[in-house]
Amino acid sequence: MITVIALILVTVGAINWLAVGIFDFNIVNWIFTPNAYVGARVLYAIVGIAGIWLIAYLIYNRFSPKRIHAVEDMAHHKRHEENK
Repeated sequence: MITVIALILVTVGAINWLAVGIFDFNIVNWIFTPNAYVGARVLYAIVGIAGIWLIAYLIYNRFSPKRIHAVEDMAHHKRHEENK
């Protein structure tokens, strides 16, 4: 569940950067008026933490023992099925 939330937050952050890059319009600053500078910084920090979470998630799942041995396990399972 936390990974889905992180993915949503990072997607929102990416859309904000897209708006900044194309339209020079910062959605977060628009939502948090200049008077709510702290709120915008908190949101940026949360999106950054979500990004770090997703990087760790991808690294863990890419190099997890289950994934590394998946091809060998699949070949073993196939041989086992053929011997039945």
